Amino acid sequence: MYNLENISNQHKKINEIIFESINFVKKKVDEAFVCITKTYNTAIVVRYGKPEFIEFNDNVEYFISVYSNFKKGSASSTDLNINSIKNTIFSAINILKYTSSDKFAGLSEFCPLTYNVYNLNLFHLSQLNLQENIKLAYFTEKYALNYDSKIINTEGGFLNSSNRIFSFGNTKGIFASYKSSRYDLSTCVLAKDKNSVKIERDYYFSNSRKINNLQSPKLIGKTCAKRVLLRLHSKKISTQKCPVIFTSDAAVSIFYSLYKSILGMTVCNKSTFLLNSLNKLIFPKWLNIFDNPHILKGIGSAPFDCEGVVTSPRFIIKDGVLKTWLLDSYSSKKLGIENTGHSGGIYNWIFIHKNQISFKELIKTMNTGIVVTDLMGDGVNIINGDYSRGVSGYFIKNNNFEHSVSEITISGNLKDIFKNIVLMSNDYNLKEKIQCGSLLISNMVISGE
Repeated sequence: MYNLENISNQHKKINEIIFESINFVKKKVDEAFVCITKTYNTAIVVRYGKPEFIEFNDNVEYFISVYSNFKKGSASSTDLNINSIKNTIFSAINILKYTSSDKFAGLSEFCPLTYNVYNLNLFHLSQLNLQENIKLAYFTEKYALNYDSKIINTEGGFLNSSNRIFSFGNTKGIFASYKSSRYDLSTCVLAKDKNSVKIERDYYFSNSRKINNLQSPKLIGKTCAKRVLLRLHSKKISTQKCPVIFTSDAAVSIFYSLYKSILGMTVCNKSTFLLNSLNKLIFPKWLNIFDNPHILKGIGSAPFDCEGVVTSPRFIIKDGVLKTWLLDSYSSKKLGIENTGHSGGIYNWIFIHKNQISFKELIKTMNTGIVVTDLMGDGVNIINGDYSRGVSGYFIKNNNFEHSVSEITISGNLKDIFKNIVLMSNDYNLKEKIQCGSLLISNMVISGE
């Protein structure tokens, strides 16, 4: 196990290496930045009540990008030895000789006097010992296994702990770092009864920056059991057009497609179906998406991005209108738009709307249709918006559960899917960066029998 003293000492050492690297390289190139990521991981697997797998590891990555005459060279290493670091720096400089000049290459604009990194309370080192961690995984699995006799097998109870140091420095005088932690507790079981044709599998998990804020093993285990039992006796349905509900877990994928479509490099390469959609209506007017990197203890929170650019809250969608691209240093320069600090991805997407209804009310509004709980495959074309994925879930008729469904495909185009969102329920998925509720889509093509 890792203690606070180990991590604090390593944090100090990493910051010293960043400072020394910048002092060394700034005499040899026009601009440069260095970042170091150090991660301490613990993974525990308990199966049928016995520890099956316990692993402790710590990983480190040293990464440097250098710029001269609008040329870029990058290199990385997993060794913080001084000789290895010097070799990595020289490798990055040497790569400059073989790259083309690009007027958009270089660091973002930084002002050390106004550079401010927020303390977002992301680091919470667990005080539990190894046996207490094993018990968490043990009871999570136990509650799932003991829930019903139809649950016939288990893949185990899982507890993963991660503590991370991220430090950054560049030749413009910017030095910043922060620590973060994350804990994931989950279980996965299989179910079958005498009348079912096939074995079904499902899982459930909880995550948090602080181990004490995880959902209880009892809740995780029982929820997992209920989910897998609901899958039994699945059927195909006939090919048709009907309303579709994406549960909050599945709905994340719809908005992940939005994220991929508005990335700066995707826009620069003109490889997005939303290329001409900035400041245009692409969702219903009632829908707002607010990207907030500064939520205390947030799963998607970060004070600065992978290039050291300070993060800031902003609307992605406002009253249904697309308000911004998600830009890093290169794409912001190429598009001539201010850097949004999204090198490395998104933060906490918060959904703001007036229709605060429950999932049960969402079912009632749909009346008859498909509820999608899981998606399979990668049939999403970001260039033209075509969408086709295998799904499983259950069929609702007159507000009542009829049977689970599997081996069907839903299809459409993302432009139509976005505009045809009727309602979002208030069962927000706080386990993901994209924290949406369940979605009701007015009409989609279902391909079945």
